[in-house]
Amino acid sequence: MKKIKKQLTTFAILAGLMLGIKDGYVALWKDEDPQPYRIFPVRADSLPIADQLQLKRGIYIESVDQLMQLVDDYL
Repeated sequence: MKKIKKQLTTFAILAGLMLGIKDGYVALWKDEDPQPYRIFPVRADSLPIADQLQLKRGIYIESVDQLMQLVDDYL
């Protein structure tokens, strides 16, 4: 988990990021790239409905702290 957080922190500083859903899993996109940067081993349907709806719309990451909080929440 620490390795993932360190990679994501470095990555967040360098690029605009968005969390969403890809093939039923929580995924992270960079700069509107059509392919996710990372797909997490978390099924979106295992999350509360409110979180699923947010992820379906896309959660744009505004800070490293926000990214770390969301990763902690979902993983």
